[in-house]
Amino acid sequence: MTELDVVINKALDGLTLRHKAIATNLANASTPGFKRFEVLFEDQLESVAEGGTFDPDVKRDSSAGGPDGNNVVPESELSSLTRVEMSYQILTRALSFKASWMRAALSGRSG
Repeated sequence: MTELDVVINKALDGLTLRHKAIATNLANASTPGFKRFEVLFEDQLESVAEGGTFDPDVKRDSSAGGPDGNNVVPESELSSLTRVEMSYQILTRALSFKASWMRAALSGRSG
């Protein structure tokens, strides 16, 4: 597995964790006092390429929120969910393209 493969796989792991956090946030959008989750990992990907560890930062957003103390904004969460899904698709397509290219190279075909 190349450094690029490792970084892409870790990015996919981070996106999966972020997807779960967003789903939790949306499920609790009406729960009084609920504080949304955030997942931060992008700044660790360069370290992963150099053999470093990958430990996504899952934290609670402590901002005040609405009158009931809930700080989930469903529209914002849905926008984030769309970005996560698009990023995931791009990365999985990149891995798929690379695998196809490698198969073609090994079998002696071009294109």
